Amino acid sequence: MKINLFNYTISIFKKKKKRKSLNAPTAPSGYIHRWIRAESISIDDTRSKLRSGYELVKANKHRNRFPVIDKGRFKGFIGVGGLVLATIPKKMVEARLI
Repeated sequence: MKINLFNYTISIFKKKKKRKSLNAPTAPSGYIHRWIRAESISIDDTRSKLRSGYELVKANKHRNRFPVIDKGRFKGFIGVGGLVLATIPKKMVEARLI
């Protein structure tokens, strides 16, 4: 973008940030993984199951390969940038599409 100011021309360049892909472990058979925005989740602290049928994915087995949330109410779950990984049965997803 160029801006003319008095006798000067100012050029402004914006660098585009490269987007990182959200890698996730493979879902168990019969399930699908989805990324859910953490701020929109209302959850009991004692359970990792959500009202809409989603279940948050713990990072116990995958700690070295995927980003893990280290603090807050989602500590120990796979998540990055305000998103938390959840899993849902394929049957529930297909039922919602009908």
